[in-house]
Amino acid sequence: MNSLSIQLLYAFLGGLLPALIWLWFWLREDLHPEPKRLLLKAFAAGAIAIPFALLAEAAVSCIVTFLFFEDVLFGFCKNSVPLFRVFSSLASPLILIGFAFVEEVIKFISARRFVLKGKDFDEPVDAMIYLITTALGFAAFENIFFLIPAFANTLFEGFIVSHLRFLGATLLHAVSSGVVGYAIAISFYRENIKTHYLLIGLFFATTLHTIFNGLVGNAENGGLGQAFGILTLTSLFLIFAFDRAKKIKQASRYRQISLPISSQNI
Repeated sequence: MNSLSIQLLYAFLGGLLPALIWLWFWLREDLHPEPKRLLLKAFAAGAIAIPFALLAEAAVSCIVTFLFFEDVLFGFCKNSVPLFRVFSSLASPLILIGFAFVEEVIKFISARRFVLKGKDFDEPVDAMIYLITTALGFAAFENIFFLIPAFANTLFEGFIVSHLRFLGATLLHAVSSGVVGYAIAISFYRENIKTHYLLIGLFFATTLHTIFNGLVGNAENGGLGQAFGILTLTSLFLIFAFDRAKKIKQASRYRQISLPISSQNI
């Protein structure tokens, strides 16, 4: 096996194994395990979402650059119209927000297209399980793209990057999609407000994703520790959210049983 094959193998394992470890961790929260074929399908859905996310991020980068800067020299953005040149300081935050938003939306769309339907999607907590699984499939293959050049430099650098992404980006994707899943879970039996809750979930997921990426980008000023701190707190919230989502179906059943009894007493 030549050096290139070894680097690719390390990158593949370094991207896949952390995602599988986090998947095992979050699947323990499911009292009624989902069919393995659907979990595999959800994981694959995350991988399939990668090229669409890359295209969307390229479009976001192009649009922001097109509107805020002169002398753009790449692709179809070559002839820029810097209508907001005076506000160019907003360009970087807008790109951060745009990247976070498109990734969260595309992960959701991919999960919805492949697994968030059918007879197996039959209880609120399923939304969290399937979205987290899709997010970890997304993170696994995103990690591989980052690890290929890292392992190409040195083995040590590859392991460091893999470790940081295990604690950071991989968990971030799981938690942010878990937030969206929780929003879907709490509106599971409320047909008239499902879209409203979904948008709220996407808002909070995008906010978390943006703040994390912004702090990581400011690592030299202590941003990395702050990013991991926020991610830890959000993970604890998600564990609580799982417990809450498990009780939603029980509460719904209780209301269905109680209503006829109440009607008889009136």
